[in-house]
Amino acid sequence: MTFSNALSRALLPAACLATIALSGCDKTIEPVPDGDMALRTFQTCDDLEDYVEEAILETLVRNAGGYWDFMAVDDAEADGGGGGDEPTDFTTTNNQEEGVDEIDIVKTNGTHIFSVEDGKLYITKSWPIAETGLASALDIGGYARGLFLQNDTVVVVSQLWNNEIEQDDFIARNWSSTRLTFVDVSDPESPTVTRETDIEGYLTDGRMIDGKGYFAINSYLPIPQQYWELLWNEDLDLPQIEWEDTEEVREEKRGQIRDILRPLIADMSTDMELTDILPLSRDQQIGEADAPIEALHACNDLYRPAEVSQYSVLSIVEVDIEGDSELETAGLLSDGWTVYASQDNLYVAQTSWWSWWGWGDLDMTSQIHQFSLTDTGPRYTGTGQVEGWLLDQFSFSEYDGHLRVATTDMDWWWGTPVDEDAPEAANNIFVLENQDGALNVVGEVRGIAPGERIFASRMMGEKGYLVTFRQVDPLFTIDLSDPTNPTVVGELHLPGFSSYLHPLGDDHLLAVGMDGEEDGTINGLAVNVFDVSDFANPRLAHQWTLESDDWSWSEALWDHHAFTYHRGVLTFPAYTWTDMGNGDWDYFSGAIVLDVDEDGIEELGRIDHRDLVAESDCLYDWQCEGEDAYYYSYAWMRRTVYIEDNVFTLSNYGIKVNDLNSPEIEHASVVYNPVQ
Repeated sequence: MTFSNALSRALLPAACLATIALSGCDKTIEPVPDGDMALRTFQTCDDLEDYVEEAILETLVRNAGGYWDFMAVDDAEADGGGGGDEPTDFTTTNNQEEGVDEIDIVKTNGTHIFSVEDGKLYITKSWPIAETGLASALDIGGYARGLFLQNDTVVVVSQLWNNEIEQDDFIARNWSSTRLTFVDVSDPESPTVTRETDIEGYLTDGRMIDGKGYFAINSYLPIPQQYWELLWNEDLDLPQIEWEDTEEVREEKRGQIRDILRPLIADMSTDMELTDILPLSRDQQIGEADAPIEALHACNDLYRPAEVSQYSVLSIVEVDIEGDSELETAGLLSDGWTVYASQDNLYVAQTSWWSWWGWGDLDMTSQIHQFSLTDTGPRYTGTGQVEGWLLDQFSFSEYDGHLRVATTDMDWWWGTPVDEDAPEAANNIFVLENQDGALNVVGEVRGIAPGERIFASRMMGEKGYLVTFRQVDPLFTIDLSDPTNPTVVGELHLPGFSSYLHPLGDDHLLAVGMDGEEDGTINGLAVNVFDVSDFANPRLAHQWTLESDDWSWSEALWDHHAFTYHRGVLTFPAYTWTDMGNGDWDYFSGAIVLDVDEDGIEELGRIDHRDLVAESDCLYDWQCEGEDAYYYSYAWMRRTVYIEDNVFTLSNYGIKVNDLNSPEIEHASVVYNPVQ
């Protein structure tokens, strides 16, 4: 749809304009036939109203009887080299797919570094190196999740809570909103906000392709208080669900609760407007008249799953980064928390946990929804289902018209197998193809590493790699050349595990993870180089470990954006803690710089931001309290950027510039909030 500037137009079709209210119909939503996973649109607002009414009913049933209340929804030398006008070489975000930029907390064009920390956008001049310094700092507000940079426009994506929203009439009924702040940075010393777009809900992830931003936002829909009061109305005499009840008894009681609540909800819903519950947005051009608050989706632009799912909306929102065109959206009445995008499609996965009402067996499946990124906005194009749950975006890969998906047959929390009577839970690769709107499985390999779960995956072209772990780390090599017959080719066992895999030429993998023992004991941070030139016999070629008496960790273990590898040099944040005795602790929180290639790993040096803490105002109130407050504060190292032969390390306190190949040589430093 095209986002309208009039609420009536945004709530098409016209039949709904006279009365936009929930109907009093007491019919249930009929599921689509078994095996048909495709979503369906609402033909009229009445259809949407019926669905919302049933979703409210199921949410109340889920929380009735005192059994599932915990699931209730809550209302060196001189200049470092280089003197030209612009650098010729600099790193960008470590993205999964070429041509698909991922939202991150730092971007650069070489001459300037744009970074966000808490609620501020910092613009640092980065070229020439001798002139490195803070160009400007712009207060954005909220909690900055990340940004995109397109030519002279920066879009900062922030999470705001109710008390941070300037207009009380917007999103006062919900717990969070996502704000896109468009900033003109053509003059880095004087950035100017040109547009603010508020969208109700929580940002899940974002991508930018050819100057267009795509944002996946989850909105938990509010249920008015009067509905919840039905559960506490003693006159209704709702059956109580007890811990000792069998599943058969529980389901019988839930049926009785449905029968009691359904007519009451139908009667109460006659006066509820859809705009009271569906996600809203406001798109404000700075300097123009106040923009209206309006519905993000039209009734017939929302999709619904086969069965009533979570009482929420997943919105895919397209924004032209440099232009002022209207928002383009697609919406799904469900959740979706794992996002992957190619240059042509965006996929959102929803595990069965999010559609499970808390009773009966958890079937351990994942639904995958495909949205085509067309010239006229995101368009829903298909749905599929695979067994198991996905770990992260690297569980996906699109290649030659097929989607490859890696899953684990057990959940992350309890290690519960799909079926206690079935063989031990394992891991799988599925290959899906869109066939007339259905993402059908056309090839698969199952049963990989029984009893373990996936810690890392990477599928590139016709080759795939899986790392699983329970006591030791098996690295599996997988032939994906035939989409109908993916095949495990090789396997390597070694202690510890890898959590991120990065290509290193055609015949090697670079990995960050944890070293360990044969009994499953985890020691500390490790960097591995795997030789996969003999695909059937992968081997560990080199390993580097971070020595620490007590504990070591890196943000790169779970966020690949903290991992920078370019021109043979790897940098990443690292943290260590060491017990010095007598209650004293020593720590390192900085960046590790390694020389890495197929021939070996050599540590070049470490960069510590501890001195920036002493030069900075305290960032948080608790750091200002008491004479020993700074003892508990340290610089949280986040990212690294290379510009020519220099490494810029970014922490929450500021930036340091060091020689890339001789990190002990410091060229400059920038403190975001210096002591006044």
